[in-house]
Amino acid sequence: MKLYLAADASLELIRYLRSVNGNDGLGGSTTRGRTLKDAISSMHEIEELDSTAQLWLDHVSRPVHAFVGDRSKETRTQQLVTRVFSQDVPYGAFLNLGHGVCICAPSFTFMLLAKTLDTARLLQIGMELCGTYSLYHLAPAFRPGLPHPDFDERGNYTYDLPPAMNAQLISGFLERMKGYDGVHNATRDARWLLNGAASHMEAATYLLLCLPRRLGGYGLPKPLLNPLIKVSNPDGVKERYPDLFWPGPNIDVEYNSDAEHSGEWARYRDSRREVELTVASVRVLPLTRPQLMDVDSFDAFAQGLRRMLGIRSRTPDEGWAFRRANLRRALLLNE
Repeated sequence: MKLYLAADASLELIRYLRSVNGNDGLGGSTTRGRTLKDAISSMHEIEELDSTAQLWLDHVSRPVHAFVGDRSKETRTQQLVTRVFSQDVPYGAFLNLGHGVCICAPSFTFMLLAKTLDTARLLQIGMELCGTYSLYHLAPAFRPGLPHPDFDERGNYTYDLPPAMNAQLISGFLERMKGYDGVHNATRDARWLLNGAASHMEAATYLLLCLPRRLGGYGLPKPLLNPLIKVSNPDGVKERYPDLFWPGPNIDVEYNSDAEHSGEWARYRDSRREVELTVASVRVLPLTRPQLMDVDSFDAFAQGLRRMLGIRSRTPDEGWAFRRANLRRALLLNE
């Protein structure tokens, strides 16, 4: 018997597994069954799972939401809510982690969440899954399994991780999912996903700058996120990864936050990197957290970047300021 976690519970477990120490990542095997005949449907069955499964489930909110294959097995209690997955299970939808636990694969999680989430929230999650960071709120009573060495307790995220999803491949996955719930919204929004964001604030900066005006963004061209650039200096050739990089005009927006770039050494390291990029004919635009969080300061920054990119300014329609406020609220409210 296996527990097939629903999308919201799967996202929680994906975040946890990406954020714990060791090789506890998403190395599960793809399930091949087209139905969920072996689905767990009661807390008694969950309690019979081994200690590893129990540890994982400690990091899933209650009630646990899971899928079953038969309507007669649907249940709703304070600890467990099951609902039937009535369509054939598509290949690649679930990952079997072992220990009796299956999760929705990251792309499938993104698709299912598109049924209920608005575009801004869905893209936040999609950028995280395609990025090298994972949002994870450390539980007060953290059980065995220490946080990843790159866990930032102040920022509640882990960085320098392998991505869980590929923005360039998700369109092919969604094409195979035609007819399934959530695929329309997911396909509509997936076009804005990019690989390589190193933090949730980098992702928010990209979305604010580049989402179209109808969604509250500034409609700027998509950059590359943290691409590899080789720069030469007297010490030799070094590899640098500009945060948001527009090739051609060679513009790099470097996001600097108090938490992620603090201390004298970190400031020196950042300034040295900016100098090295400038010498390599890259125009570096530092963006601070106060600039990002202040709507007028960020507006001035975005308009300046627009001019540097050679993009003609358009007079916004009457509703754009309202849409911009909603987008900022969705992306920055909890920061």
